[in-house]
Amino acid sequence: MTEGNRNPGPEALVAGGLGYIGQAVCERLLAGGFRVNCLDSRLHGQSPSEELSGNPSFRLIEGDLRDFRLAESLVRTPDVIILLAALVGEAACDRDPDETLATNLLAPLALWEAALYRGRAERLLFASTDSCYGKRPGETLREGSPLKPVSLYASLKARMEERLLAAPPNAFPKPCVLRLATVYGLAPRMRFDLAVNLLTREAALKGKLTVFSGEQWRPLLHVRDAAEAFFLASTAPLRSVAGEVFNVGSNDQNVQFKDLGELIASLCPGSELAFAPGEPDLRDYRVDFTKIREILGFKAKTSLAEGIAGLRDALADGRFPDPYSKAYRNA
Repeated sequence: MTEGNRNPGPEALVAGGLGYIGQAVCERLLAGGFRVNCLDSRLHGQSPSEELSGNPSFRLIEGDLRDFRLAESLVRTPDVIILLAALVGEAACDRDPDETLATNLLAPLALWEAALYRGRAERLLFASTDSCYGKRPGETLREGSPLKPVSLYASLKARMEERLLAAPPNAFPKPCVLRLATVYGLAPRMRFDLAVNLLTREAALKGKLTVFSGEQWRPLLHVRDAAEAFFLASTAPLRSVAGEVFNVGSNDQNVQFKDLGELIASLCPGSELAFAPGEPDLRDYRVDFTKIREILGFKAKTSLAEGIAGLRDALADGRFPDPYSKAYRNA
């Protein structure tokens, strides 16, 4: 493609734009009039969706965020930088802690410093996680609640948040942190190692799903709604997002796993739900999502039942020839 074919709208750099959330974010930005530069290492062999590859306003730069010269060259022109690139998931992060440190903290910090030096971008959106809150049964957690991460993945996200939010008030780009609930649902780069997706796969294909413990709470969020949150934070007045943290999710999708299991079983006729004792889940928390609704007007459009039904139908239709393939998991 040539630059002449691209629309004249604002420009976004999406680091990690071919990931599970990333492709949905890129598609939403394109639909909203952005030109999108996508940096991705294609760690899991993923390719752009047809919607992305066929859009002249989408440009894929295959490369690694740890390539500092490449990363620095990409922060010179965008209006918005979205930092999604990371090793995601506790198993993937624990496999090589040194590589995780380099990928999830040192490289994003270098990109942040380069963006500050250039001062071109208006805002930088950082994809964090509400697992930074840790194990907090009985509490309802808000953006100002203390962070108590219990995994390497969450600890590095919390550290990156701290560095971003310490930026001088007159610096550009302005940072904004989006703490995402546990994501689920159909996406161009599919994952079946996430709780809702995995349990739905087992119920739909094997007729049985097993929930360990079941007492733990977790907030959930459809991947397309996650993408909408990034779009809203990209287009809201700068004063609304500068230096802010937003929990991203829906109050009515704070669920206990026992209820999640029962819902999936009810939506996959003939499936059997079993509960088994398990190690205490280190992620056990309920989160309040009032702030993002009041400030950005965010509201989840996909209910948990609708998301599960979409997964069920896609599996039944054979959309995934081998849903147990390693291509659909991060570790």
